[in-house]
Amino acid sequence: MTAAVERGRLGSYLAMLWFAGSRHRELGRPLLRTQLQRQIHAAGIAALPIIVILALITGAAVSTQLGTLIGVDNDLTQRLIFLGLFFELAPLLSALVVVARSSASISSELAVMNLHDEFTALRRLGVPPADFLLLPRIFGLAIALPAVTACFQACAIASGWVASSLIDGRPLLETATHFLDFANPWLVLLSLAKSALTGAVIGIIACHQGSSGEASAQAISDAAIKSVGACLIAVFVIDVATAALVWALK
Repeated sequence: MTAAVERGRLGSYLAMLWFAGSRHRELGRPLLRTQLQRQIHAAGIAALPIIVILALITGAAVSTQLGTLIGVDNDLTQRLIFLGLFFELAPLLSALVVVARSSASISSELAVMNLHDEFTALRRLGVPPADFLLLPRIFGLAIALPAVTACFQACAIASGWVASSLIDGRPLLETATHFLDFANPWLVLLSLAKSALTGAVIGIIACHQGSSGEASAQAISDAAIKSVGACLIAVFVIDVATAALVWALK
């Protein structure tokens, strides 16, 4: 029974992915464009303060620990900072912040709309509810998460450079140049592509959980709990799959 339910849920996610891909041109309409901008602001711009603080602390902590254990001037340290901090930790922590802030918010918001029968109200007004409510949220997260990830990467690396320079007593420019010698532009692009995919998946899961439940007060909290749990699993699955892909292509 559980396996059948999980297959049905996966089928619903894939159906929503197909819907979003086939209807993306609708976002050019002024009404949907406004909703898209609202979602980007909520998931991306509003999350920047916590992202910057978390990135600065993470970058300094990782660089300090690696510098203490291996040595700041060690090539292995610079490789670990790029692969571990820039490519792995930054997208992962950014995704976790978005899951904590946005997935529960989206699912709860849609569940409340379902409770008050706002889907039917939109149909009566001649507005397709799926286009108006789901598309901006899915694409908003797919756009916001890569931007948030890029901000996390920049802040984490900058704080890591400062920490390494203070530990080693070397000029900041020399530390940055040493790091850039090991930077792979393809992995930079792959990390942003991974974030875009993760953002879209988070949006799909949150929208499905919020719009498919019962019209009851209990369904609101249930949608938020299920959304966060499913999104966390999806984030780690995508992260492991991407790491395995990079290892396989080497």
